Parts: sequence; C-alpha cells; structure tokens
Amino acid sequence: MTDTKTKILDLAETLTQTKGFNGFSYIDLANEIGIKTASIHYYFKAKDDLAAALVERIHEKHTQGFQAMEAGHDTADARLNALITYFQNYITDQKFCLCGMMAAELQSVSPRVAKLVQSYFRDFQAWLKRQFEQAGKEDADRLAIGFLSALEGSLLLGRLNGDPQVIPHALQDYVTS
Repeated sequence: MTDTKTKILDLAETLTQTKGFNGFSYIDLANEIGIKTASIHYYFKAKDDLAAALVERIHEKHTQGFQAMEAGHDTADARLNALITYFQNYITDQKFCLCGMMAAELQSVSPRVAKLVQSYFRDFQAWLKRQFEQAGKEDADRLAIGFLSALEGSLLLGRLNGDPQVIPHALQDYVTS
C-alpha cells in the first residue's frame, strides 16, 4: 500500500471513530494530509469506496487481533479480558468502534458497505461464541450476542462519560476471572 493511501485510510479511520463517517469530507482529508482531493479520488473514486476499504481494513485488523489473543492467552476468559482491555483503549483515545459507528449510520451507507459491516459483526459474534463454548458455557450464542451488545453499548456510555471503566463493569458477568 502506498504511503499516501495509508495516510488517507489512517486519517479516515480516526475521523470515523471520532466524528462518524458522515462527519468528514474528502476536503477535510485532503486539508489534513496536505494533498489535493484528486489524490484521494485516485485511490477511492467515491466515499463509498473509502467506507468499504475502512470496514475491510478494521475487519482484518480485528481478525488478526483475535488470532493473537488466541495465541497469547490460554483460556477463553483471558482472551475476553484482553478484548475488554483493547476496547477500553478506544475510550482512552476518545474513539468509538469503527464498525459500530458505521452501523449507527447504516441508513446512509451503501448496501455493499452495510453487508461488510454485517459480516464484521457476524465474525465478531462467532469468535465470541467460540470463546464461550471453549469456556464450557451453555447457550454460547446468547452469551456472544449479549457480550457484543454490552460491549458496543458500554463503548457508547464510556465515550459519553469519558470513563473506560464502564466497559469492564458492563462485561464483568461474562467473564469469570
């Protein structure tokens, strides 16, 4: 990936996580990076293409993160605690889950981007379900839905109140250690 394309994606990711995808324009990106909007259009013809690239990028990043958690932690509870810590950092950095933000703006994204967001959450939920199954929990699917819902809601409340501790408080009943 070129340096300019990476800069565009990095800034667009940060802006999406702090302002929402509809909270910035190509002009904002160009001014911040110090390039012309035509340079952005070279990599992303339409803002929809940028949205799709962002969702695909975060999906891959989180998939790799889940794999690293599995490799680095012996138990499902340890992996879930690592996940909680990871998302607490979003609050510390005054950010929100990129796909959560896209889901909140679902009515204004294309069907293509909506499907990518749905795929992200489907995979996230499946990973959570595996963690609960490995922990020997009954009704792992329900627990995965509950955990994911509580995570996204606690991200919202944590960001609103500037309190990263909302996340572990909201999720403590899902993790035994």
